Amino acid sequence: MDQALSLWFLLGWIGGDSCNLIGSFLADQLPLQTYTAVYYVSADLVMLTLYFYYKFKKRPPRCFVPKNSVLFFLKGPVFFVPLLNISGPGPPRPEFFQGGTLLFGDPGKKPFTRQEVVGFVIGSVSSVLYLLSRLPQIRTNFLRKSTEGISYSLFALVMLGNTLYGTSVLLKNPEVGQSEGSYLLHHLPWLVGSLGVLLLDTVISVQFLLYRNTATAAEREPLLPS
Repeated sequence: MDQALSLWFLLGWIGGDSCNLIGSFLADQLPLQTYTAVYYVSADLVMLTLYFYYKFKKRPPRCFVPKNSVLFFLKGPVFFVPLLNISGPGPPRPEFFQGGTLLFGDPGKKPFTRQEVVGFVIGSVSSVLYLLSRLPQIRTNFLRKSTEGISYSLFALVMLGNTLYGTSVLLKNPEVGQSEGSYLLHHLPWLVGSLGVLLLDTVISVQFLLYRNTATAAEREPLLPS
C-alpha cells in the first residue's frame, strides 16, 4: 500500500511549530500565541510517534534507533525553551536594536530589542517551514491521485484554527502609542505563517474533492491486521 502521509510534511510541521514556540517566546508575542505553540508541539510529537510506531511495528528492532534519535532531536528545542527565561535580577533589558529606518526611529513604532530580533528571525524560519511542509503532502496526493488514508478533519480543523488565529492577531489593539503598522510588523511572520498555510490547506481541500472517488482496494486495506 502506498504511504498516504508524507514524512516530510510531518517533519516540516513540527519544525515550524518548534520555531514558532521559540520565536513567540523571544519576540514577546501574545500569550495565547505562546500557549497555542506549546500545544502544537505536543500534538506534533504524538502524531510523529504514532507515525513511526505503525511504520516500524513489524520491522526489526534496529529500525527504532533512528526513530528515537529523531524524536530526541525534535524534542530538544521544546525542552530548552523554558531555560531561556531563567534569570535573576541580572543585567538590564537589552538595548534597542539599532538598524534600518523601516523598523525604528519614527514615533509610534515600537523598537525591537536584540532578543525580539532573534525571535523575529526564528518566527520567520517557522513561517517558511510551515509553508514548505505542505508541498510534500500536496505532491504525494498528486502522485497517488488519491487522499485515501488522510483525515480531512485534520486539515479542516487546522484551517479553522489558522483562520481564527490570524484574525485574533489582526483584531488585537496595538499597545498605547504604537502605530498599527508597527504592530503588524512585529507580528508579520506569524501572520504570514497562519494565513499562508491556510491557502495551501485550501489546495489540499481541493485535492480531497478531486480524488474522493479514486481510492483503490489496496489503499482501503488497514496498515496492520486487526
